[in-house]
Amino acid sequence: MAETTQSSVDAPEEFPRPPVRPYIPRLALAGGLVLTAVVLIMTVGVNRPGGEEPPKPAEPQPALAVPDQKPQPGVATPRAGLAAPPDRPKVSDVAELDTWARRVAGKTRIAVTDLSAYGRAEMWLRRQKPGCHLSWATLAGIAHVEAAQGRPGPITLTPDVWAKQAVRASGDGKQPDPENLDDAAFAAARYLCADGDDVATPAGWWKAMRVFNPAVPYVQEVFSAADAYADASVAP
Repeated sequence: MAETTQSSVDAPEEFPRPPVRPYIPRLALAGGLVLTAVVLIMTVGVNRPGGEEPPKPAEPQPALAVPDQKPQPGVATPRAGLAAPPDRPKVSDVAELDTWARRVAGKTRIAVTDLSAYGRAEMWLRRQKPGCHLSWATLAGIAHVEAAQGRPGPITLTPDVWAKQAVRASGDGKQPDPENLDDAAFAAARYLCADGDDVATPAGWWKAMRVFNPAVPYVQEVFSAADAYADASVAP
C-alpha cells in the first residue's frame, strides 16, 4: 500500500499545466485599477459630497420686454438712455466704455459687445456732430427691429449709403466691414446725423428715422425699442 500511494503521488500528470506567466497577474491588476478609476469618476460625477446635486448651468436672461407704443410721427421722441462716457481723443477711453456697457447690459439685457458699439458711436458723434444729440438707444432700437425682421447684417444699410457713410470705427486703418457691428453702428449714426438735425427733438428724430427707413411701422417699432432700452438703462 505504501508503494502504491507513493507512486501515485510522484507520478507526473498526463497533461501538465503550463507555468503561470508573470505578466498575467500584472494585466489583471492593471485592468482592475482602470475599472476602479472609471467607477470612481462616475461616482464623483453623480454623487457630490453631502449628497448635493451638481450645479445647473445658468439660464440666459430673457430679452427685455418692449411695449408696442405706436407713437404718431413727429409727436414725441424716445427717452435718452444713460449717456455713454465722454470721448477723449488723446486718451484711451476703453475702460470707461467697458464699465458703462456692463452697467447698461445688466439693465437692458443687451450684450456688452453690442452696447460698446452703440456707445462708441454716440461718443464719436457727440464730438463730430455735437448738435445731433444722438443716443445709443436709437441704434439699439434699430438693431432690435433688424433682428426681429431677420435681416442678415447687424444694422442694414443700402450699398450707396454704406459707401458714403462707412468709416472704420476702431480706427485701425482697415476697410470698414458691414458685418462688423462697430462699423455698422457708426455708419448708421453718421447717416442719422448727416442732415444736421437735432434728433433729441420729435421733429428731428422722426425726420432722421424716416430718411433711414420711410415706413412708419418700422420707425414706430424702433421708437418703442429705443424708449424701452433708455428707460431701463436709467432705472435704479
